[in-house]
Amino acid sequence: MKLAIHAVGRSQDVFPYQALGASIHEVDSDAAASEAVKKLSKDVGALILVSEEFAAAADAAADRLVFVVPGAGGSCNIAVEKTRELVSRSVGVDLIAKADRTGR
Repeated sequence: MKLAIHAVGRSQDVFPYQALGASIHEVDSDAAASEAVKKLSKDVGALILVSEEFAAAADAAADRLVFVVPGAGGSCNIAVEKTRELVSRSVGVDLIAKADRTGR
């Protein structure tokens, strides 16, 4: 099975992922992001990257794991918090918080 990578967001946020082989899905609203994520969620084995701006809409629409990535305008820490939550749930320990405290 081939892993498909999809990037959803504004063009300036998702075009860099095209260099990694991701298919680009440009959106300009929460509704469009939600619709794109719903459609992409049907692709078994797909990795879906969504820019922070559309994280809430994508979260509500997805029936699978969606990775939130910072946008071109910089991070507003949604991506870090979402990653922290996923790591904590899967491992059972908040490794990111521990790394912050130890400086690693």
